[in-house]
Amino acid sequence: MSNKGPKRKRILFVDDDPAFLENLAALLAHLSGGSWEILTASSHARALERLVEGPADLLVVDIGMPVMDGLQFLRLLKHTHPGQQAVVLSGLGSRENRQASLDAGAVLFLEKPRRTEDYQALFAALDALASVASQGGFHGMMRRVGLQDVLQMECLSRKSSVLEIFTGSVRGRVHIFEGNIVHAESGGLQGEMGLYALLGLRAGDFNFLPYTEPVARTITTNYEFLLMEAARLADETAASGSKSEPSDPPGGPGYATEKVAESRADPEPDLMFPQVAEMLLCTGSGEVLFEHGCEAARRLAQLETVEEQASELGVLLTAGRFDRFEMLAPGERLVCQIQPHMRLLVRTESPFLT
Repeated sequence: MSNKGPKRKRILFVDDDPAFLENLAALLAHLSGGSWEILTASSHARALERLVEGPADLLVVDIGMPVMDGLQFLRLLKHTHPGQQAVVLSGLGSRENRQASLDAGAVLFLEKPRRTEDYQALFAALDALASVASQGGFHGMMRRVGLQDVLQMECLSRKSSVLEIFTGSVRGRVHIFEGNIVHAESGGLQGEMGLYALLGLRAGDFNFLPYTEPVARTITTNYEFLLMEAARLADETAASGSKSEPSDPPGGPGYATEKVAESRADPEPDLMFPQVAEMLLCTGSGEVLFEHGCEAARRLAQLETVEEQASELGVLLTAGRFDRFEMLAPGERLVCQIQPHMRLLVRTESPFLT
């Protein structure tokens, strides 16, 4: 018989105020009664290190921080840790900050407690969100589990949630409220068109997040009709893509789409878009905040060279400061962004770049 108790929830707090972090951790550790493993980070670089050490059930981040504010950090997390559940905890509780936080990917916006008794409400909110995360979620290839099936199960169960979908180049969300699809977004598409665009993807990852109200409810059509329409569009796409396939093979519309995808020699949809091969983000003084797939020292030296040449070019051409440079080569593209407080280098690869 196992003596192991329930798994502790892993909560990571990110704030540039060490005194606040210390007090917050002490109070919440007491309220959790040992059910939380509380981690702290006073910089974004340290927070990323913490996430590399192990996933967090919940990340709680402040907005007003130097070098990179909390909103920029949330956007970076979408690429480095897709699906990471994050909450903004800020002393700047304006409507604009709340909306900006939700748009950046936060599932909840909370104000910093002003009184000791407010910590109980904060603990309850964070504990509920961490409980949802610790129960796990859906993760898998869309080829093996159809999104239509996942949505249908969620709607039939009359649940409220947000289905987050992401591939190497696409990120979208479907908001489900009490069994009804009320909003969908994918890139610049919203409403039914956004939903059809997401359901047309052939591969990727997805997971469920706690329900949050969208900026607007853009869908009122019954979910059954939406899923049938998506299946019809998939059939038409499959039929036009391969005339050798029967128009209605055994197994239904999902089988037809999958059969065509497997039988054709076309590249995967993600490979048709540029893939990030290298990324380096650092402060203006050269402190590395995040790196992926690159030799940081070599790329830092390259960024310094670019900055020096940009400064000289700006003087010669009397055109002001140059802060963005792009270099194209067969199969790849290099972008350098130079700002006084930040430097960014991204190299992407694609067989379609010439």
